[in-house]
Amino acid sequence: MIKNFIFLRTFFLQALWNFERLQNIGFLYILYPVFKNLYKDKEKRKQALLRHMGFFNTNPYMVNIIVAMVINTEKDIASGQEQNIKKPEMIKSVMAGPTAAIGDYFFWGTWRPFVSFISILMIILSMNMFSINFLWIAPVIFIVVYNIVHLAFRYWSLFVSFRLNEKMIKLISKLEIKFIVDIFRIIGLVIITLAIFFYFKTFGLIPVIDADLHKLVYPDVLIYGAIFLISFLLGKIRPVIMFYFALIFSFILGYLGI
Repeated sequence: MIKNFIFLRTFFLQALWNFERLQNIGFLYILYPVFKNLYKDKEKRKQALLRHMGFFNTNPYMVNIIVAMVINTEKDIASGQEQNIKKPEMIKSVMAGPTAAIGDYFFWGTWRPFVSFISILMIILSMNMFSINFLWIAPVIFIVVYNIVHLAFRYWSLFVSFRLNEKMIKLISKLEIKFIVDIFRIIGLVIITLAIFFYFKTFGLIPVIDADLHKLVYPDVLIYGAIFLISFLLGKIRPVIMFYFALIFSFILGYLGI
């Protein structure tokens, strides 16, 4: 039961960010119920809490691995099996960087864009084959698919890390993250290619005359393409100037009815 409680508290890791030590308060919040059980003496509990007031920052999806290893070490310290009271802080400092890199690389750099591609494809398919009333399916798919993987990993990593402890480091090192990422990137490329195909099939590529408005209607792809081209050509100009230029340019196009 206490492990499930810890799992729920890990979602509050980033609830109290601070510029000096980033996630240290959130990490301490996760550990506090454990310390209440391990250290009945208030002075020992205070010393244990102070040990975790230092700098800490990692990917929130990967923090459960560090949490489990630190709790296992704190249990050994409380029982007298571990004499090095600095070991929990060593684990945090050594593990924070690699786990952050893996989490950023996979979840935010690969998995999130991949699920976004699926959602974009569903939007275009809905407009092409079904009805605009089904557009709500796309954000639902994104939320469900993205969170199934990320929540399952967070739950699994916590309980496996409790059992494996320091052996979890070897398990992580054996994961073929690059191979997995490459597979998702290839599948994502196929998905976004399909999305582009159905987009052109639905909206076309050339301007058409609107029978009701009696004027040319330009497909969004031409407008976005023009913006991209202008941004590419003027990429060295300051962003503020680009913003005002785009604003004035939009007003001009609107006045011309384009």
